[in-house]
Order: sequence, then C-alpha cells, then structure tokens
Amino acid sequence: MKAIILERLHADHHRYAALLCILDRQLHIAACEEVPDYRLLARLCHYLTHQPEEWHHPVEEALFARLAGCHAQSAELLAVLSEEHRRITRDGNELEATFRRQANEMPEAELDPGRLNLARGFSELYHHHLYSENRHIYPLIERCLQAAELDELAPSPSLASPSEGSPSFQLLYRQIADHRTGLRLGHGEQADFCPLCDARADYASL
Repeated sequence: MKAIILERLHADHHRYAALLCILDRQLHIAACEEVPDYRLLARLCHYLTHQPEEWHHPVEEALFARLAGCHAQSAELLAVLSEEHRRITRDGNELEATFRRQANEMPEAELDPGRLNLARGFSELYHHHLYSENRHIYPLIERCLQAAELDELAPSPSLASPSEGSPSFQLLYRQIADHRTGLRLGHGEQADFCPLCDARADYASL
C-alpha cells in the first residue's frame, strides 16, 4: 500500500504542474507581445514558491536524508534536487515581486524580454524538477522505505488537511476560473481546457 505521505506529495505535484500550465499560457501571451494578467502571474509565483516551503519541501528534505542513508547512489541527484528547491524559492520570490510591481505601476505595459526569459527559466526548472522527483526519486523512496516509516516522517500540518483547502489556493483558483482565465493563449485564442479548474472552451463564442 502506498504511504499516505507519498500520495500527498504526488497530489501536490499534480497541482503544481497544473498551475505551471497556467503560468506557461500567460507567458505565451507575453511572448505574443500582448499584456498578460500580472496579478495572476504574481499569485501563481507566490503559491508555487511559498506553499511548497510550508510542508512539501521540508517533507522531501527529510525523505531525501533518509533515502541517502540507504541508497548511496542517489546522493548526487538528491543534492541537485535540494539545490533546485533553493533556486525555485529564490527565483519565484523575485518573479512575484516583479509581477506585483508591474501590476501596480505598469499594468498595461508588455513584459520586459529579460523578465520573460527569467519566468520561462523558472517554469522549465520547475517542470524538470517535478519530473525528476516523480520519475526517479519517489519510486526509490517507495522501494527503500516502508510506508509506516514514511508516514512517521511527516511534519504538521496534518496529512488530512489538503493544500487545496487553503485560503491562498482558493483565491488563486477563483481568479483562474473567473472569465476562463486559465484558457487564454494570446491572439484571441483559447485552449481546449483549463488543467486546474476543468473549464472548457465555448466554441460557439470563438
């Protein structure tokens, strides 16, 4: 039976990947020389940076330390992933500040190419980080550590309190769902669906 802690970590990854998809769509709008939703971008970066630091990354670091003790071959990759945690936090905080400033001071201006490249780099790093953990590390953890041992490592908050219920996520969810923001691609185009809110394109209006 899969440990509850791993189920929670996988659920977090699924949600992060959905939010990154929305982020990527807003960055595509910016690349089309149109104006993205800067307040949405700021909230996306805030959630993707701060929510993992509250529970997800501390749990992973504890699991990494335990895995390194019983699977020495993984030590190099675990060190890389720990450094990526720090880079995600650093770059995410910088981008959040940039997008909040843009929303407050120049909401109708196009995104600076340098900032666009930084945001794209943040997204690419995050995507690759999630893939590495899902594909390589989580299966190793499941093979090397017992489910009961894993669940004992989980710090508060309780595993019974999913991150989807947090006020910050609900606010972000509503912003994405309102007016089908999660579907927008730029040049007046829409995606077929929103990976987070399950909104669907209204083809009669296209």
